[in-house]
Amino acid sequence: GINAEYGSDDTELYLADKNYSDIPPLTIYKSLHILWLNNNRIYRVDFLKTNFQVTELYLQNNMITSITGSLKQLTCLNTLFLHVNQLTCVRSCVRELRNMLSLHTLNLFGNPISQEENYREYVIHHLPSVTLLDRQTVSRGERTTAERLFRPYVVGIRDSIKFGRREVEEKHEEVRGPTKVRFVEVTKHPHSHPLVTKPRKSPPPMTYSYFDWCTTGEEFLWSKQRSPPSRLTFTV
Repeated sequence: GINAEYGSDDTELYLADKNYSDIPPLTIYKSLHILWLNNNRIYRVDFLKTNFQVTELYLQNNMITSITGSLKQLTCLNTLFLHVNQLTCVRSCVRELRNMLSLHTLNLFGNPISQEENYREYVIHHLPSVTLLDRQTVSRGERTTAERLFRPYVVGIRDSIKFGRREVEEKHEEVRGPTKVRFVEVTKHPHSHPLVTKPRKSPPPMTYSYFDWCTTGEEFLWSKQRSPPSRLTFTV
């Protein structure tokens, strides 16, 4: 059996190929990080209640039928092998693993759940941190497909927003007028480059007149012999 009298400081524990069917609580292993329990006859996982530091867990090739209430406390887990067991409910499995934000490698093949329709897409969608599922890298296309299957309303909204933006841009291009061009006359100059630009003639100057009412005063308004006010004329 498992000797719980020593190894409290061990970070790795190898218990594979021992023909174990029942594992006692591993509370003595406070610093446990990696645990091998593959190739046994284990049918339940209820021995890791206080092993919060486990990062790698190898439980493949056993007889496990459910992991509900067994692993959710292992929030540091990044690698989990559960292939070739007897797991029958993919939803309960995903529910148990969804808080493991560091989980990137997951094996579930060889279980009855892997035969369910859209099994892979369901796991990919509900466990977005997983990048390697059943020994196969999760592709961007698979994530898109999974989102369309399980969040179609979000995809529909996103597509409609994209389409609307594109339509607005197209309409903007339609109403945009032609670019204004400044036309110049081109003529030859005998003493310079063969082609020089000659701008069009400027408009004729404008003349403005300014009456200096201050110098004229009130006498201009009331005198019978009115003399014209002083006027200042300038040209622009």
